[in-house]
Amino acid sequence: MTDRAKTNLPRSTLLVLGIGNVLKGDDGVGPYVAGLLAESLESGGAHRKEHLLHAIDCGTVPENYTGVVRRLRPDHLVLVDAAEMGLDAGEVRVVPVEIMGALGLSTHSMPLSMFMSYVADLARRVTLVGVQPHTMHLGCKMCEAVRVAGEELVRMLRDGELGQIPSLGEDATRQ
Repeated sequence: MTDRAKTNLPRSTLLVLGIGNVLKGDDGVGPYVAGLLAESLESGGAHRKEHLLHAIDCGTVPENYTGVVRRLRPDHLVLVDAAEMGLDAGEVRVVPVEIMGALGLSTHSMPLSMFMSYVADLARRVTLVGVQPHTMHLGCKMCEAVRVAGEELVRMLRDGELGQIPSLGEDATRQ
């Protein structure tokens, strides 16, 4: 009998870490997504039979939340962040680890590639989801395209549709 069966845990645990600076316009998309998911959790809307969802706004210091990752040991850890990918504002992509260093990711204390390497042994799977920003200047508001993309991403995470997001470099029109 597995540890999960003994403790009656859900089949999978999904932990979403929203990363970014809410004071810098579209850079706040990660915290925005985490906040919407947390609200959904409070209202009971993000718990499905097949997975348990957790969401945390990490601000610009996801490394401060490694203890939570270690405690939860999620099946899937998803990092959501603004990423300069050369796309239209609001476009969403899964960012492969091998090309992370070439992208302009939002401001962090630690490079996300280093953070992902550190937590790789704490989760069965780690995925970075990038949202193309329009502007990330101090004092700017989040643009409409990024806000809408964040809301759609929340829906996809709640509904277990993360696999429908294309990887950066893939054709965005795939079904």
